[in-house]
This record gives sequence, C-alpha cells and structure tokens, in this order.
Amino acid sequence: MKLTTEIPIFRSEHQIHVSDNLLLMGSCFAQEMGRWLLDRRFNVNQNPNGILFHPSVIARCLRRAAQRVRYGEKEFVFHNERHHSFDFHGSFSSENSIELESKVNEQLDRCSDSIAKASTLVLTWGSAWGYKWTTTGMWVSNCHKIPQENFVKELVTSDEIVAEYQSLLNELWTINPGLKVIISVSPVRYWRDGAQGNVLSKSHLLIAANRLADANAAVHYFPAYEIMMDELRDYRFYNADMLHPSSQAVEYIIGKFQEMFFSEKSKQYVLKSEPFIRFLNHRPLHADESQWRESRSLKEQELIQLLNLYS
Repeated sequence: MKLTTEIPIFRSEHQIHVSDNLLLMGSCFAQEMGRWLLDRRFNVNQNPNGILFHPSVIARCLRRAAQRVRYGEKEFVFHNERHHSFDFHGSFSSENSIELESKVNEQLDRCSDSIAKASTLVLTWGSAWGYKWTTTGMWVSNCHKIPQENFVKELVTSDEIVAEYQSLLNELWTINPGLKVIISVSPVRYWRDGAQGNVLSKSHLLIAANRLADANAAVHYFPAYEIMMDELRDYRFYNADMLHPSSQAVEYIIGKFQEMFFSEKSKQYVLKSEPFIRFLNHRPLHADESQWRESRSLKEQELIQLLNLYS
C-alpha cells in the first residue's frame, strides 16, 4: 500500500563528485542544503551574498561577480544607523560604510572565484514577487526595514526570468564552459503574498526553470517544491509556522537530490561519513573540555581521511 504520491526521480547525466567545487545561491533552502554539504566537508561556497529570494536579484549578483564589478560606498543606503547593500542580506549591514565595503567586496571576490572553478552552480529561487527601490527601479534583496513607501512590489514573469537567465548563463559559460547548473524552486511557501499569490509566484518560477532546462543541455531541474507539496503532503513535515519544511523534510529532499545528482562514490562517502557527522555535531553535557577538543580533532582528521579516500 502506498501512502504518498511519489515524485519520479531520474538519475541525471550530471553527477556530483566529492572533490567537486560547488556554488549555491538562493533562498533559505539553499542555506539548508549548503549547511548539509559543509557538514560533510564538500567544497562549497554557500550563499556568498547571504540568503536571496528573488531570481532577478540572484542573477544580478552573479553577473556582477562574473564581471568583477566591485562595490563602492556611494551604492549603499543608510538607515537605522547602519549602512546596507541591496545586493546583500541584512547580516552584512554595518555601522561603518568602509567595513561594509570591505565585507561585500571580499564576498564578491569569493563568488567570482567560484564561478570560474565550480563544476556545479545550484540555484534555489524563492519567490517571483519582489520589491523595487523607487529611487533607481532596481530589485532589492532585502528592504532592510526601510519604510514600505520607498518600494514597489511587483511580480516578475516567467518570460522575464528566462530572458534574464539565458543571457546570464551564456556569460557564465564564456568564463567556465564546463559549468553545470541545477535549478530548483524553494519548498517554502511565502504566505505573506497570500495563498493565491504564493501559487502564482511558484508557477512563474517553475515554468521558467523548466524552460531553461529544456533549452540548455547543461541546465538541470530538481523538483524540491514538488516533493514537498506531494510526497510530504502532511503538516508533520513542517516546522511550527506550517510554512517551512522540518529538519526531517529537509533531510528527505536532500536524499532525493543525492539520488538524482550524486555519483556512486559520493553516495558511499556520505553513508560512511554519517557516524563522524553525528559525533562532530554532538557535544556531551559533562565532557572535559580539553579531552572533548582532542577527541573532536581526531574525529575531524579521520573524516578528512575518509573524504580524501573518496575524492
């Protein structure tokens, strides 16, 4: 008896190996996946601009990194005693504009380097709804608590996303011809846009992602949203807000990602790394500090040896 509607997962011709360099950009689900990969010591540059939800903002940040156009103080906005960049998450904001400039340019350089050497770029789009800064008409990554009257809320269409990303991907492939791209739509529901608004938004993202995958052999689509909506169609797989996937759901979706994109050696490594990950992520309540640090260091070395064995 089947108690769920399974989403068919077909093994992709593009396989991720343990030694590959990966660049992840996008929503909080990209953050979850990046954290999982980093825990297992994969070579990951995870959200160099912080969490980004809107596909047009992600595209602009990638293009700017690809072109190595550095940030200057004049681009920042000042609000609530802090300087902010509309290309970066609020965690980068600073009381000092020079400090902010240094931080964001360091991240831009890291992203530029990743674009040049990554085997795989994983994009997770969150919402087609976004906000434009009325002063310039540019999409923003984050409103940084600036009053709402300074922004206009708009919905980007699937046609606009496809046109923007086809141009961007062509540019990225001139830098890194072997780059493979995996696009997914975040399984998080954006309820602030309303039930209908959320479905409308996800529809534009899904159509755009599938059109790009159909048009480009190096672009692949991963059905994270569909897995959450159909296979995990039960509120026990959500956090208390009933919108974000629970840790169990995240693990399940990442398992499907492995099934589709991980090489056999990568999957074997992940399986054998689990005891190490559990040990490293657990801190005994009454452990001797020096003894615990020594044990952790030894276990870390063993994990790296395992990683090298499968690289």
